[in-house]
Amino acid sequence: MNLQSTDLNLLLVFEALMDERNVTRAAGRVGLSQPAMSNALARLRRTFDDPLLVRTPEGMAPTPLAQTLIVPVRQALASLRGALDAHSNFNPAETKRTFHLLANDYAEMTLLAILIGSLSHEAKDLTLRVYRPRTLFQPPPANSLVDFYDLAIGFYPDLIAFETGIRTELLWEENNVCIARPDHPEIHGSMTIDKFAAARHVSVFYKSQGTGLIDTILEQQGLERKQTILVPHFASVPFLVAASDLIAVVPQGLPNCFNHLRLQVLPVPIEIAPFRLTMAWHERYDNDPAHAWLRDRIREVSGGREGGGE
Repeated sequence: MNLQSTDLNLLLVFEALMDERNVTRAAGRVGLSQPAMSNALARLRRTFDDPLLVRTPEGMAPTPLAQTLIVPVRQALASLRGALDAHSNFNPAETKRTFHLLANDYAEMTLLAILIGSLSHEAKDLTLRVYRPRTLFQPPPANSLVDFYDLAIGFYPDLIAFETGIRTELLWEENNVCIARPDHPEIHGSMTIDKFAAARHVSVFYKSQGTGLIDTILEQQGLERKQTILVPHFASVPFLVAASDLIAVVPQGLPNCFNHLRLQVLPVPIEIAPFRLTMAWHERYDNDPAHAWLRDRIREVSGGREGGGE
């Protein structure tokens, strides 16, 4: 028997015939006419080179081969039905699924910190496994969203880098602010562009080469800043600023995560595009109920978060 050349619908026919032991009743069960069911039985017999069901005074009786086949056939069909039921009747309270998320540290501190509270009530056995990107702003390779990550959440200004088949959705955008320690010797409640350019900065990598958008904007105005420390993520920036005379440009919501540092939070004296936190996934997950449910929870949390937005 060659599985590739076999009509798998015949397995449903075989199961019905074995249960009903009657062609007419089996036909009604699978939605076929009596002649169509008789034709399907004939095809089954040719496929297995066996009568499978033979007429007796008591009705149709299975052959030894049919009795052997029905056990794995029932198991296979039950597994398939279970998978289809799980797809169409997803229940977050019962799921044990693990989702693999690529998320930068800012998404962890803001979005995921709120999301996990919601998930712990709705889906106690669901697991989120979070991976950190190498640099803050570069989107993941498209094939990683096919082969490994369920979702990517981050700042992706170069959305053109995403290939066909990748969905993207803006979760929120927020302005930039400048942070400095409360007793900074040069900065006291306001920031001019000259002070901004003259100060020493903590910078977050834009790309792996360590270049930044702010430097390009300053360069266009004939200015240059001193980047004392370049780091790949945001989490260490408030601590570096609080412990030195360094300043930094960060998303508006970041200082709220570090209120205990009592940092000065000031408008940035140059115009910079807002941070845009984006969710990305592969289109193959569009109709996955569990995946769609998680995306909905992320949207709800993003829409209801306080602080950090415009």
